[in-house]
Amino acid sequence: MSKNNSDFFKEKNDWSVIKDKLLGCYLSPYFQKVLMTKKPIYYVDCFAGKGKFEDGNDGSPLIALKVREDCLKRANISFKNGAIQPCFIESDHAVELQQNVATFISNYGDANIISGKYEETILKCLSDKDNYNVFLYIDPYGIKALNFELFKKFKTLGFNSFEMLINFNSFGFFRDACRVMRVNYSNDAALNSLEDLIEYDPMTVDTNAQSEVLLNSIAGGDYWKDIVKDYKAGKFDGYKAEQILSERYKQQLKKFFSYVLDLPIRLKEGQRPKYRMMHVCNHRDGCFLMAQNMQKRKEELFLNIQQDGQFTIFDMLTGCSSTGEGDLITIEEIAEKVSQHLKGYNEIGLTEYIASFVNEYGLICDFKMIYDSLTILEQKKELQILRNPAHRKNGKKSAFWEECKDKTITLRRCKA
Repeated sequence: MSKNNSDFFKEKNDWSVIKDKLLGCYLSPYFQKVLMTKKPIYYVDCFAGKGKFEDGNDGSPLIALKVREDCLKRANISFKNGAIQPCFIESDHAVELQQNVATFISNYGDANIISGKYEETILKCLSDKDNYNVFLYIDPYGIKALNFELFKKFKTLGFNSFEMLINFNSFGFFRDACRVMRVNYSNDAALNSLEDLIEYDPMTVDTNAQSEVLLNSIAGGDYWKDIVKDYKAGKFDGYKAEQILSERYKQQLKKFFSYVLDLPIRLKEGQRPKYRMMHVCNHRDGCFLMAQNMQKRKEELFLNIQQDGQFTIFDMLTGCSSTGEGDLITIEEIAEKVSQHLKGYNEIGLTEYIASFVNEYGLICDFKMIYDSLTILEQKKELQILRNPAHRKNGKKSAFWEECKDKTITLRRCKA
């Protein structure tokens, strides 16, 4: 379902600011890195909206076009025209979208605007994109359009690389699930504060049987029923139920995609997360790049976006102690996880290790805590950290923590 409520585009709300900044901050390094494959990029905004808000703020389509323009202007490649092909799908506001996009004059080709529904048009859009690098931004108004079968079909297509950034309204899903199974949640604060989240369209279908089928199609299975039953039995509250649901949803995605990152978002300072941004890809570099990108910009995105100077919106990491779920984690706990995760490898590159670590544990800390933990293991003679080049030009031992074309880091476990 598209974003079709009449007041949505009058003024850009705080949640839209957050999601679009997440997208824009990632697209720039993503475009730059993927352009190096010398294969075209097909970028699809699957619920594009009007492209611009009435208060003058850019929507996600114009943000993506501006990032594309900047990246191609600086790119040292011969095929700039057609190198990044944007496509915007919109069912309710395609005319306004066309008009707003037309105000941006690009030097590298026009965007393809499709008037229609994502779930009905996306496979046709992707049918001739063999060997392309494909990125889908999936930000629906509600949950009904998140058909898991489509995600499974994407896996079978012959892309050079594939990524998705999905807005998954996990609390909205669970509240709908409780209604379908006739479970009372009226006394649960976690499930009774979604009115703050205007980007939520409650699910309505004719019968509970139809609703169950729809929820199964969204979740990729019926595992959500057991979570609702345990919630009804009082085994945990709504916050924990949402956490379990999100983790199970990630596990479903991981059956078809190698890496899944989970970015929890809260609406007010002091609250637990209200919904999730899910990043899906099949390459360690994509996972690492997204995790790194979010860590580097947490202060800009998550601490400074406030309303009246008091309203912190995003619940990503706040320093070295927040898991992003409202819990705290210590350096000792991180060190234990780092050590445990290393046991699965005799030797591994740092980028691959970090991607694997965050894929397993999520973004529970900043990278410095992981690097500090690796240094401690090296000091204990449990690990060798091999940097290439091993020394700087001045002869001093290298100490860098980021791999690139001319720098690599190998982690090698020492034999007991």
